Amino acid sequence: MTLSMSYLITINPGAIFNELLSWLAYLNRGTVLLQLFLVGIVMVAEQRGALRRRVEHRLVPEYIRVLIGPLLLLISSGLFLLVGLPWGLLRYFGLLWLGWMSFTPLKTLILSINKKFPVDELESTFLRPVYIIVAIMSFIRLMGSTENLSQTPIAILFGVELTLGRIYLAIIAVYVIMTLSSRPATFLAWLSGVLFGVRPRNRRGLELLFRYSVIIIGITGVAYFIGIDGTAFIAIAGGLSVGIGFGIKEIISNFISSIWLLFEGSVRPGEILMINGDPCTVRKLGLRATQLRRGRDGAELLIPNQIFFTQEATSFTATETSRRDSVVVGAAYEHDPDIIVELLKTIAKEHKKVLEYPPVNAFVIDFADSSINYKVLFWVSNPLEAFEVGSDIRRTIWKQFEKKGITIPFPQRQVYPMEWPPSLQQSLHSTGGGGVVPQGIQPELTGSDEKTHGEA
Repeated sequence: MTLSMSYLITINPGAIFNELLSWLAYLNRGTVLLQLFLVGIVMVAEQRGALRRRVEHRLVPEYIRVLIGPLLLLISSGLFLLVGLPWGLLRYFGLLWLGWMSFTPLKTLILSINKKFPVDELESTFLRPVYIIVAIMSFIRLMGSTENLSQTPIAILFGVELTLGRIYLAIIAVYVIMTLSSRPATFLAWLSGVLFGVRPRNRRGLELLFRYSVIIIGITGVAYFIGIDGTAFIAIAGGLSVGIGFGIKEIISNFISSIWLLFEGSVRPGEILMINGDPCTVRKLGLRATQLRRGRDGAELLIPNQIFFTQEATSFTATETSRRDSVVVGAAYEHDPDIIVELLKTIAKEHKKVLEYPPVNAFVIDFADSSINYKVLFWVSNPLEAFEVGSDIRRTIWKQFEKKGITIPFPQRQVYPMEWPPSLQQSLHSTGGGGVVPQGIQPELTGSDEKTHGEA
């Protein structure tokens, strides 16, 4: 079924523009512009911190200094009243601003009573959005009639005329549904665990499915409320199918991968994964990507969820958190391998972060050109501490070897100067009879050497 674009949506902003022009006519007055100018000056000064710096004192805390701007507007409205000037806008914006900034001292007071109270979540998801809705309604009532403005048609969607009031209510309803949908989803996931025995690690995925089901049902109900029928939903579904096929298939793939990962429980917050040779801690499993924190530098990584299904990822905490690491060292041939093996075991066992079980072990792994190579294996409880423990064991090995006179062979390089034709001294160097000559220093020839060289 093909629908024309004009049927899908038609915007008619003329009515709302006429209403806004009537507001501009009201604002185009000298006394009104003076009040608005004063409000703008105070807000700019507060934004730049000029007002707070004037009263910086240890007796005046920060949550009180944030109220200076709105209180200054209220004082200005009182001065306008005394001199006989209109002062309504100053009082209105002062009270509106004061109510907005009062959330800061209120939050401080609640946290002083109960530090575990989720005041930040309550403020961001409920208090401030409700305050914004009330402020918008009061401003509209101040500038004109809310009844007339709510009946203003601004668009036609799927053949349904949308007024500003319907759109406003629809936006509020959608916000409430998306904000509060997690509560019934959490309850349904818990109920599924009680009734059907769903394991706790799989309830997160079930909770996510329930949440988006609640959101879809809620948005559908809002659409029916504003007058959109089933034909429109068929058209939307057709458009989404085309969009999924061409543009958003990666998003859908990551979304489905996130649901599967939540159900499977293979990637959980707190788990340690090896990504590109670096241990990373899973911080958050999102709908599109998984957030990880890299151990060596603290960088935050965002890995698309479908990567965990197409590439290998080593986990150190899937079934247990301990990790085995190793240190390799070489010792000269003159030392007894049994002594070296026992010494390496003792050094690893004495480290406080090395686990007693599985036990420490050491092996002879290779007969190299100038040394016998050994490997000591040990286990640590935290995979992110393996690098630190390995560094400590290497330092202890070096100190113990030096204390006990055990030699760690290392390659040495001797540099001889090039000379043509070769002198007698150079010939002695090449045969090993002339010692080592530092690089850049030419051998000096004695008189007898010069004579011998000339006779030759």
